[in-house]
Amino acid sequence: MKKKAMKPIKVVSLFTGGGGLDLGLEAAGFHTIFATDIDEHSCITLKSNKERCASLNKDILKDAVIMQKDIKELSSNLILEQLGLVVGELDLLAGGPPCQAFSVFGKRKGKEDPRGLLAYEYLRLLSELEPKAFFFENVYGLLTIDGGSVFEELCEKLSKPKNGLSYTLSIFRLNAADYGVPQFRDRVFIIGSREGKSIKEISPICGGPKSENKESLMPYRTVTDGLRNIPPMGEVLANHVGRKHSDRIIERYASLKFGERDPKTRINKLDPNRPSFTIIVGSDKGGGKGHVHPYEPREVTPRESARMQTFPDWWEFSGTSRHPIRQVGNAVPPLLSAMIGREIASSIFGEPKEKLANIIEKLSLEYLFKENINEI
Repeated sequence: MKKKAMKPIKVVSLFTGGGGLDLGLEAAGFHTIFATDIDEHSCITLKSNKERCASLNKDILKDAVIMQKDIKELSSNLILEQLGLVVGELDLLAGGPPCQAFSVFGKRKGKEDPRGLLAYEYLRLLSELEPKAFFFENVYGLLTIDGGSVFEELCEKLSKPKNGLSYTLSIFRLNAADYGVPQFRDRVFIIGSREGKSIKEISPICGGPKSENKESLMPYRTVTDGLRNIPPMGEVLANHVGRKHSDRIIERYASLKFGERDPKTRINKLDPNRPSFTIIVGSDKGGGKGHVHPYEPREVTPRESARMQTFPDWWEFSGTSRHPIRQVGNAVPPLLSAMIGREIASSIFGEPKEKLANIIEKLSLEYLFKENINEI
């Protein structure tokens, strides 16, 4: 019996950044038709990858309008005019407002930080566009700001953005390592349905060491898995050039044990037998740093960090030095996004659930899985 073809689920993407969330949704069968970010390099990344995907015969971002814009100046009328839609026609509004204001790694100022208020711009567009569903991502620190009151207020507003418009919420705290990403990354996802539908669970596919595994779970993907078959550092892959280190730093990095933190740069040496530590971005004043490579006395390149995030090698990031790593570190891992996306497609939109094998093929992540994944 022939598989039922999936009807395109149209997505408007806010705070798109380097495109991780959209890349994953596209791999799960969604169709991004509008993507926007305030950052120039992120928009260049999206536009150049749209062209690259067309040249590679990949059906990704092919009809997307990509617009550099401050979300505070972005009107719903402009979006609808660009897309030829009317209020209520859009399938999915997706995005993760910049999360530093809510992060447990930051100063946790929450709504006192202007970046914390960007979530309310998301709410404004949600109330004006009235999509059939939405997908909201943020750091898990959002759960505990002000004793949980900020999260409670956000959920109240997401569930009822305005009079006459309400959404049924499905809320998940997920770790990317449980979904085949070679990185520990703990995030909160809120999915809303205008039609009262919900997602019961997003089943993990990976677990810890074999002794702790349920029989149905594969082992975690490790740093070794993530770096498998990557060419030597240099010009073969885009964004695969590292920082220059002094002899003193090289000597310190060489002396670190797996998992140990360097006291000066405060970054950790990756353990080849475990998922990576969380890829982080750094402050607004400077770029983020990669972790220390497990076998070479240097920081990993942006491309190696992109591998830990499950970006395909053909997805290239604009800019030099700090720009690529900020785009990589801010992103939702495409594979995690796809695993959530296929549940949204199935539970909210009643579409066939994309097979993991097809997602892996679309994202060119075959090096991560040696198991038979045809039934997942």
